[in-house]
Amino acid sequence: MSLQIQERIALAAHTTLHVGGVADYFCVVRSAAELTQALQFAAKQSVPVFVLGGGSNVLFPDEGYRGLVIHNAIVGQQVAVQANDVLVQVGAGEQWDAFVAQMCEQGYWGIENLSAIPGSVGATPIQNVGAYGVEVADVIQVVTAMRVDTQEIKTFAHAQCAFEYRDSYFKSTEGRQWVVLSVTFKLSNTAKPVLQYADLYPLSTHANLTVAAVRDFVIAVRSKKFPDWSQVGTAGSFFKNPIVPAGEYQRLHNLYPDMPAHQNATGEWKLSLGWILDRVCGLKGYCEHEVCLYENQALVLTNTGTSAENITNFVASITKTVFDKTQVQIEPEVLLVKNENT
Repeated sequence: MSLQIQERIALAAHTTLHVGGVADYFCVVRSAAELTQALQFAAKQSVPVFVLGGGSNVLFPDEGYRGLVIHNAIVGQQVAVQANDVLVQVGAGEQWDAFVAQMCEQGYWGIENLSAIPGSVGATPIQNVGAYGVEVADVIQVVTAMRVDTQEIKTFAHAQCAFEYRDSYFKSTEGRQWVVLSVTFKLSNTAKPVLQYADLYPLSTHANLTVAAVRDFVIAVRSKKFPDWSQVGTAGSFFKNPIVPAGEYQRLHNLYPDMPAHQNATGEWKLSLGWILDRVCGLKGYCEHEVCLYENQALVLTNTGTSAENITNFVASITKTVFDKTQVQIEPEVLLVKNENT
């Protein structure tokens, strides 16, 4: 069956923020062969390409996208057990949380702390998704991707992915030339709980803790902090937690001794932006034009309107307030899509 290219497709229905104009062209690809066809179509039309996964970490503008939006729906799994290690190659279009649930049901450890996160498997290495002391970089072995201009397929080893906090090679100018086809995770069939975050500390006293129990606990914790993305327009945590040098941390610590922060291996400090938004800026629950910082977690943005511009204006306002109060420059975790001529 040949690839179906649609025209003038509304993007709001394809993102969890529920906003965005129309794409000039839109298609769903379910294999590397279909992705090749889509990329060749875009080249023939001389239009840019945007690859969309679960739509949970992206904000399209009200004017839509002047090019081809490719929804990556490549699925499939291959599992190989090697002693205590479990290697799982997963199609980029698989739904992330469904995959996590399946691995936990099988008793495989490594991604249980990343439960109840929306989006697709293919987006996780790009963003280096993380929560409760775990990042996908901790368990990714290789990423297989296709180059946009040549349709070359390449396997990226872990070191080539250049993982950092909410960042990777695939976010760089060069890295954006690659479309993720599959991700191979190295999990474990022996217990390896990561419980150092305060929210999960109650589990540390449990004997014979199972990976399913950790997943259930994480889901319960997140349900109190995050709205249901199937019911409310949201992209989860909208901003990155800022990372600052030791001197900057000390200045802020002197002003706000109770401010939570974690020092990384390089001596820098990751600040709790949720705490800053709430306790320093008083913005938890704050709303403008149907856009809010969630009442239970200030780092989370919710949207009940239909305007992407309202969201970008709100984000700019929040960013300015944080800087005015703390002199800390914050950045969105969500990708703000722009057309090439803007």
